[in-house]
Amino acid sequence: MLWAIWILINLSTEIMKALSLILLAGLLVRFSVYGQLVAEDASGQSSILLNASTITLDLNAAALAANWNNFRKLAIEKPHQMIWGIDARGSNSDGVAELFSGGHFTPQSRISVYVALRKSYQNSALELLKRIRDIQDSENFPNEEAINTIRQLNDQVRNIREGQASKALTIYLNPGMNANNFEQYTDLSTSTLAERFNRVRFRGAFLFAGLNYEYGRRWTLGIAAGFERCDNLDSLSSRDYTVTNITVIGGSQLLSESKHHSYTGDYIVYNRVQIKTDALYFARLNDNYRLVWNTLFTRFCIPMNEKKINRVVQAGTALNFYKSEGKFAGGLYAQSNDIFNSLHTADSFTERISFGIVAKYAFGSIMTRDFTK
Repeated sequence: MLWAIWILINLSTEIMKALSLILLAGLLVRFSVYGQLVAEDASGQSSILLNASTITLDLNAAALAANWNNFRKLAIEKPHQMIWGIDARGSNSDGVAELFSGGHFTPQSRISVYVALRKSYQNSALELLKRIRDIQDSENFPNEEAINTIRQLNDQVRNIREGQASKALTIYLNPGMNANNFEQYTDLSTSTLAERFNRVRFRGAFLFAGLNYEYGRRWTLGIAAGFERCDNLDSLSSRDYTVTNITVIGGSQLLSESKHHSYTGDYIVYNRVQIKTDALYFARLNDNYRLVWNTLFTRFCIPMNEKKINRVVQAGTALNFYKSEGKFAGGLYAQSNDIFNSLHTADSFTERISFGIVAKYAFGSIMTRDFTK
């Protein structure tokens, strides 16, 4: 884990750019990794860890994200297990086409690692599952007697799970780094117009501690709280500028243009405390298709020692649909970035709601939960 933290600290924007090409290349490769799905918020974040190793494209935010973990490799019969993973996300204000054509991850990128301890509480079922694993690992397996024994043990596990909901608790730490690279326009007096466009390179960091609780086959709840060093780029307004230079040679004029996509406003770097909650519901649509519904997620953003930054509460819901044991999933989300209009961006609540569409590709088949009919 020390090497991962070292990479995290020394990550630059150019490395993030290279990472995007690797992630896209990964679409053509098949890996033996599995997992369930998590429906995230508009920024691609969730307080729930247990996600499939996937590549995600957010068509609304022009963002590309990927995560890699050992979730599906966990041994189901073990009561205590370690979980690790890495997440990366980059977005580009110029659109999806520019993101794919080799543009920098501007204005925002984010990468993090996590380590967790997971404890399962259905001890009687775990003991039976361990017996099944021991039989499968024996030298003379498979044989008719062993197969019949495993079939009987599976029936006992099924009866236990139908009579008693399985439960699991996961505790984790999630350190990471966030970066913004953008151009800011200032109307201060300068000798030339070009000097009004300044490149801003922000580097921040964060640390979250979280708790996930799995109850039965259908519910997973999550809560996380942490400290973050961030900026207010989301509060700035952006527009496109064209600077035209005229050079007169004899009786002729030579015109040259430079285009700028810049942000304006009072740019602030500050510290904040953030609290995240999620409530996932897993459902079976039919024999082939499943859904995961983030029934309600909330984000509480509390600035520290910064009077110019308001407290903001965000909330929303998200849906993901996928085929049983398939690799592709699609979904959508609806989110209010300012429930109580603390930023005074719009008086109407509906005007403060954003909608988005996401597409996901899993490196391996998406795990299907064993729903009862």
